[in-house]
Amino acid sequence: MELRKTLICCSLAVTALLITGIYSPANAVDVRYGLWAKEGEAQHLGALKFKEVLEAESKGHFKVTVYPGNQLGTPREMHTQLALDTTQIMASGDPGIKEIEYLALPYLMKGINNYAAVINSDIGSDWNKLLVKTRKMSLLGFLPRSPRQISSNKIIHKMSDLNGLKLRAPQRDYYVESLTALGAKPTPMAFKEVYTALQTGLVDGQENPIETIYAQKFYEVQKGIAMVDYIDKPAYVMIGEPFWSQLSDAEKAMVKKAQAASRTLVQGLLPGQQEKFIEDMKKRGITITYPDKAEFIAATQPVRDKLGKNRWGEETYKKIVEIGKQDL
Repeated sequence: MELRKTLICCSLAVTALLITGIYSPANAVDVRYGLWAKEGEAQHLGALKFKEVLEAESKGHFKVTVYPGNQLGTPREMHTQLALDTTQIMASGDPGIKEIEYLALPYLMKGINNYAAVINSDIGSDWNKLLVKTRKMSLLGFLPRSPRQISSNKIIHKMSDLNGLKLRAPQRDYYVESLTALGAKPTPMAFKEVYTALQTGLVDGQENPIETIYAQKFYEVQKGIAMVDYIDKPAYVMIGEPFWSQLSDAEKAMVKKAQAASRTLVQGLLPGQQEKFIEDMKKRGITITYPDKAEFIAATQPVRDKLGKNRWGEETYKKIVEIGKQDL
């Protein structure tokens, strides 16, 4: 009996040591988290919240290092890093496949909850399987961003004010075709070139969320911002499949909890930050206008229909349109 008690006690002690050893700072698993947002932006603070929650939940088993401002490279470079497990988590506007990215078609989604509803449907489930198969990563969740607005050296009061205006656009067809439908002349170029292009007059304006316009100081080389909300697009939080697949169910639950806390924080910060940034830019001489969005929505309908049907097929496009217009 005494021997049995001793063996049981030893067994429990070894188990406790193993558990303590696995979940201890000495055996921490390094997690690299890369994103575009600069230090202090809401999304960067969201990534820091992810770090805080995951490290606390895992009792130091995971050690997260956040790399803001595209320190780890372009989104496509970070995609490769996820597949190779040299980076584990990233956030950007590029989810890796166009099936997901095209949810950003102009005025298609009412907000981030509509994105989540599509991703949580059978449609989104198939897309995530495609991501794992072709890119060795999957969509963990979202970080909210403000809708994209148009800044320029011409004050925009109505859609016709965009006629002939040279606007920098990201190198994606849905941006280019949307701005063309609004009457502008989109000029695709890399993001890092935008400030200089505005400063030298190579382009008249650009489009981005308010927090990006403010963080990049585009207000220094622009006169006005038109609040048109023409694309409402969150950042996609991606996780590498080599990293994700080796986690236990308990560890996956910790990661999901950290992501949920991150999203909640950013969602709470954005409205106040946007208001603060707008007021500060007004003080610096920027004119903020609020054009009637009805004509913008009507003008971009052909873009939504063409690109949406071409990408997803007519039946899936109809389902996505229905989800996108719900009040969620």
